Amino acid sequence: MQTLRLNKEILTMSTGMLVLASCMGMLLSSSCGQVRAADEDALPSAFKYREIYLPEGIGENAQDFGLNTLDLDWGIWGHNLGKVLPKDPSQRVFAKVNGVTNKKQFCFTSNHLFEYIEEYIIDNFGTEETIRFAIIPNDNEIVCLCEKCVIAGNTKKNASPAVNKLVRRLAERFPNHIFYTSDYKTTQGLPVDSMPKNTGVLVSAINFPLSYEESPEETSFIQRLQAWGETTPRILVWDYINNFDDYFTPYPTFGAMQRRLKDYRDNKVTAIFLNGSGEDISTMSRLKTAVLAEMTRDPETDWKVLIYEKAAEYYPTAGKIIADFMVSQEEDLEQSGNALPLYEGVAIAKETYLSEDKFIPFHDQLLELRPSLTGSEREYIDILLGELALTRLELNRIKGNFKDSERFLNELEQLSKKGFTSYNESGLTIEGYINDYRYILDHLNETSNKNKLKGESLVAMTPLDPDYSDISIITDGALGIPSNYHNGNLIISPKEFVKIAVPNKPGLNRLKVWLSYNPAAKIGIPEKVTLSASGKELASLSPDYPKENNGHLPIEFNVPDNAQGTLILTFYKGEDTKSIAIEEIEGY
Repeated sequence: MQTLRLNKEILTMSTGMLVLASCMGMLLSSSCGQVRAADEDALPSAFKYREIYLPEGIGENAQDFGLNTLDLDWGIWGHNLGKVLPKDPSQRVFAKVNGVTNKKQFCFTSNHLFEYIEEYIIDNFGTEETIRFAIIPNDNEIVCLCEKCVIAGNTKKNASPAVNKLVRRLAERFPNHIFYTSDYKTTQGLPVDSMPKNTGVLVSAINFPLSYEESPEETSFIQRLQAWGETTPRILVWDYINNFDDYFTPYPTFGAMQRRLKDYRDNKVTAIFLNGSGEDISTMSRLKTAVLAEMTRDPETDWKVLIYEKAAEYYPTAGKIIADFMVSQEEDLEQSGNALPLYEGVAIAKETYLSEDKFIPFHDQLLELRPSLTGSEREYIDILLGELALTRLELNRIKGNFKDSERFLNELEQLSKKGFTSYNESGLTIEGYINDYRYILDHLNETSNKNKLKGESLVAMTPLDPDYSDISIITDGALGIPSNYHNGNLIISPKEFVKIAVPNKPGLNRLKVWLSYNPAAKIGIPEKVTLSASGKELASLSPDYPKENNGHLPIEFNVPDNAQGTLILTFYKGEDTKSIAIEEIEGY
């Protein structure tokens, strides 16, 4: 959880939709330098609302780039409708399903809900100045099926008729304000009739891969925008500019985003929200904000030229090194035709958008240059090198090279001491990553000359997940990081069980299997794990949940002296377990 600089309440972020506490009316003065909703039509930009959700685009910082911002431009944003309710609201504001009240969702034909929203708007924003309000159901698939909502047109999976009815009613009550519905989960139904002039729709591009290449998803998305454009005066596209599992690994977005921005401009999109790391730092975010701000103003902008200009401005000495790397990374992505992943670790980044052969020399150049830097440039490069240290550590871990680990861990430690905390959307901390990595190093030192299975080839006897097909990761001698499941873990999502063949090495008396537990990522504990050989079960264990809160769960099997042939480990999926994570299989 984090607090926006100008917000008095708390925000929580999920990539599908932000859940943001609405700001108070006192923060919405036009004197703040932001673009007010009433001024939209007078703007020369391709898009009348432009927001880049990076640290430099939040609150007062947005003024430097002429950007809009959530905490100044919206009265209600995201799945935040519950904020308008009093402490003990009427039960009639909640959905009814099969005649039973369900407080996880709203009834959008409820007069009480309308009155609560009406009171909230009048008390906090008045009726004269134009403010935006998002009227969006809670983030689930529950639809109210009370008599009034069914008459409005609701079905079991479609809440759009009732939601749009409420949006119309609010638009009529407050003609100076703007009210947005959404195209998301239960609100993907298009309006039958044209919506009022002071309404709009928020459309998420979550299923539209970020790539230089055309795709079927792109065609479908553009058709969706065209359909909304026939009935709705405003379309806000919610797009994505980060790998949300890793804010620190350089992530190339400019070329792919330019294609999209041109498509949006040509298909009646009036507003852009580019969802990034929010208040958390992400690599070169200031430079990205500057370039993307210009691109959202004019999608024809030559972003390569702009990268070199802004890099030279922000980093007078190191700018060309940084710009060269960024442009080269973009060119590699364009040539590959790959789509950018939104949730992956460095191993997948290597396969899609990160060239290790270019990243390491780039990182080394900055390290060598740092001692000669002074002033603000030195401060910015110190932060950048702290961010890049995580990528370097992961690249080294993947190769089993840990010799410079302390050097790069110290870089991360300095970043943490500056007050920076998280490195991904889930709020995983830099400090936690450092502790986990040192745990791996300590364990590696303890076992390196003892583990008989280090470097041995295991065989998966059942299918592996496509993104986790490298089984060698569980005999590299290094444990994984449970909190960040991408790092060093073999993730398996079996229907019933997974089988792994282990060589029965001479002198092998004991197998130690390290499982990883991460309920937030839906990675659970197997119902049981068995050891067998030559078709005979030798042992069976039912793992218990970790006693220590570090997510590592080691279990051990004794290997009988008379065990013949290859050893087979079978992991049985638990009822409530979506995936199983194996960190390492060791032999002693």
